[in-house]
Amino acid sequence: MAGWLLLILSLLISPWYSLELHRWAGGMVPCAPGLSCELHRHDGNRIFWGLVVPAGLLVIVALSHEVWRRTCPLAFVSQLFRALGWQRTQLGKTGRREVVKVSPESWLGRYHIQLQWSLLIAGLVLRLLVVNSSPLGLGLLLLLTIGASLGVGWAYGGKAWCQYVCPMAPVQAILIGPRSLLGSSAHLGGKSKMTQSMCRSVGELGKETSACVACQSPCIDIDSERLYWQTLRGKRGLDWAWYSYPGLIFAFFLLIQWQGDGDINYLRSGRWAYDNGLAERVLTPLGGFSRKVTEPILQPLQVLLPKAPVLPPPKQKSLFPSQLPRSGNWRARPVPPEKDPPIEQSDSSKDSIHDKGQLLDHMPPDFTGGSRKPGSAF
Repeated sequence: MAGWLLLILSLLISPWYSLELHRWAGGMVPCAPGLSCELHRHDGNRIFWGLVVPAGLLVIVALSHEVWRRTCPLAFVSQLFRALGWQRTQLGKTGRREVVKVSPESWLGRYHIQLQWSLLIAGLVLRLLVVNSSPLGLGLLLLLTIGASLGVGWAYGGKAWCQYVCPMAPVQAILIGPRSLLGSSAHLGGKSKMTQSMCRSVGELGKETSACVACQSPCIDIDSERLYWQTLRGKRGLDWAWYSYPGLIFAFFLLIQWQGDGDINYLRSGRWAYDNGLAERVLTPLGGFSRKVTEPILQPLQVLLPKAPVLPPPKQKSLFPSQLPRSGNWRARPVPPEKDPPIEQSDSSKDSIHDKGQLLDHMPPDFTGGSRKPGSAF
């Protein structure tokens, strides 16, 4: 927690950080080929995103859940009001004041995975827009997160922040499953009531006691394996987190590469952590994204797709013999189109305007169901 506070202090009011941009020799520093930008000199963003966050993931995957819960600063902050005895209380069934706990039938108890995953996606979007390279934005985000963990720790008992709000809880379930690589099994021996995966503390008599504060049953600090298998199919929204996690990570790094005009070195070198103009460029349309980022992906697909056959243009039919090519002394003469024969009219229709019409050999039936005689006017 002290390290977090020092990092936040350096991001907000650091004496060695000036608002002037760091200009290397030659003025503007190219962030990518064809893309020039100004770089600031603060290393806080690179330290947090390149060191603190990967170290936390490494502890979760490689070490154990117990180590992660004991070193996470947000888990520590969420328990401050419990240690001080200032948590929110309500009248219980016995008429005594009790600490409010998250009910499994409440909205937070039923839909907390959807809430946690939505907060994770919102955090990644906010990081792409501002926090990746802005020291002030990162400092304010960390302060906001600490304030949120304090508020949840006051409103609900147990480790409600870790279980129901923090986005790392479903990420931990996806990454490590029942337990981490070096984590101890929960059921080694049956002599002690405490399982091997339980978070423990040493009491006054020098004996180990449970450090679980009972935010739910089964508690992850008591039996992480039992919690995993019980919630694998019973929790709503867990399948959403499982299926979307790979695509979420892939799209995140792909968008960072796009911010550097599609240059992979922009992502590898860490220039995204010092890019002072990132917030202005990220609001531009996504037109440049399609060419440099999607072209390497779509190029193999274009080779595999069958191409449509190219058909020759249709030949035009000649209307008149004059359009035929000349050969020898023969010269085609144009033949005028044939004229339609004149329409003959009966003598009885010459003197009357109303009787004029076209004469047909087979006349259509009249309206009464009969047929007209051939040669009559229609």
